[in-house]
Amino acid sequence: MITDGDGPVVAGRNLIKRYGEGTAEVYALRGVTLELGRESFTAIMGPSGSGKSTLMHLLAGLDHPTDGEVLIGPTRLTDLDDADLTRLRRSRVSFVFQSFNLLPVLSAEENIVLPRRIAGEKIDEVWLERLIVVFGLQDRRRHRPAELSGGEQQRVALARALMTRPAVIFADEPTGNLDSNASEDVLTLLRRSVDDLGQTVAIVTHDPAAAAHADRIVFLRDGRVVREAGKLSAPEILDALKALR
Repeated sequence: MITDGDGPVVAGRNLIKRYGEGTAEVYALRGVTLELGRESFTAIMGPSGSGKSTLMHLLAGLDHPTDGEVLIGPTRLTDLDDADLTRLRRSRVSFVFQSFNLLPVLSAEENIVLPRRIAGEKIDEVWLERLIVVFGLQDRRRHRPAELSGGEQQRVALARALMTRPAVIFADEPTGNLDSNASEDVLTLLRRSVDDLGQTVAIVTHDPAAAAHADRIVFLRDGRVVREAGKLSAPEILDALKALR
């Protein structure tokens, strides 16, 4: 994991995202300020259309705000050209999606090390072995995705996300394609990546059970942060979501 002093890992300040103009103008975000601290687990929640995914895309450098700024460590993303932004995302930001995005012709281990291979970097074998053990893939490392369960595929995706030792992992509905048992397994591993590996994690989710694993929950409505809370139980989170409607 890369660190930069004592400041936040990621900071979004007064973020505005607007689409269209005139009568067709639509605001996805309306002045959101949010920081992700070190070794933290943040869940971003809200009704459909509240701006959850837009916020994640801006914080990850996948999209540009109409106004406001995003910093990863001390680096202001608006100061970077496309090539530098690509390099920063490759080295400092990792993603986990509900679709897994594993290459079917590669084994689990080959998928895990793929980001390093693409970058032409040496594989840290000690770190690789630690990830394989932490994510319980010792007996599955030679298997291809088609030979793995959904939960095992998501474990591979998580290990791949951590292989580059990123500053932050963003996960978009990471349990969306999993059954309840596999979902709990993956969320426990995300929790361990924070507690045992010192990672910073932010997830976008609609699932109160998933958000209950987080240290902090940020609730959005109509493009604004309307509530922030520390750790809550799933029933408490469900009540908070009902209050947003």
